[in-house]
Amino acid sequence: MATGHWPAWRGEKMKNINKKLSLISVLIFLVIIPLSAKDSIGLGLQFGAIGSEKTFSSSSTISGDTISMPYTKTTFNPDIQILLSFPICDINENCFFGLDFGYNFSWDYSYGSFTSYQRETYALSHRFSVMPEFTYIKAKLRIFAGTGFAFGIEPYKYESVINKSYYSSEYTDYKLFWTFNTGVKYKFSEHISVITDFTFFVNFFDTYTDDDYKSKTSGSNVMEFLPKIGLMYQF
Repeated sequence: MATGHWPAWRGEKMKNINKKLSLISVLIFLVIIPLSAKDSIGLGLQFGAIGSEKTFSSSSTISGDTISMPYTKTTFNPDIQILLSFPICDINENCFFGLDFGYNFSWDYSYGSFTSYQRETYALSHRFSVMPEFTYIKAKLRIFAGTGFAFGIEPYKYESVINKSYYSSEYTDYKLFWTFNTGVKYKFSEHISVITDFTFFVNFFDTYTDDDYKSKTSGSNVMEFLPKIGLMYQF
């Protein structure tokens, strides 16, 4: 006699089947779609240095008056990128459209010391990017350019000693970037290529919480410049 209820074990079985079908669909997309392009899927590892020029301000009190003194700081921090490149379709016999997924990891350490003051700063940066690109083919040379977006997670830690008193603070900054990338790739063999490019990051939104202090900013338009070089294996 039917009860009108779907048994729990059948529901779990259907969920497992749907998961398997989703996985198979993704694999079919990753394997079949690139077959329509002139290039193949590539996995790359690159090394570079990310640089930026930012304006800061410091203040001093002289005779009871506080004076603000802005200054500009230029930094270059080491960067490692893992790149996954998917050719999608041909536009003509010399050009194709593709999609790149990137993960960037960089770090920064600074130390400052004065008569009664010491300060250390640790900062890490994790960035995940998605970038549609157009690639032009000339024999073994590939010239590419694209634009997209990136999401950044940046943990910070400050440690300072002032008049023998120790202070520390930690917070995580979350950022959104507009990105632009251009470069060249040269195929040494069927599977190995050298790739060098330049990526620009423009930060248009960031937010963080530092103890009881919350900050959200937008429109700062700070540009970061990342030249890098590495190898790519194409399947």
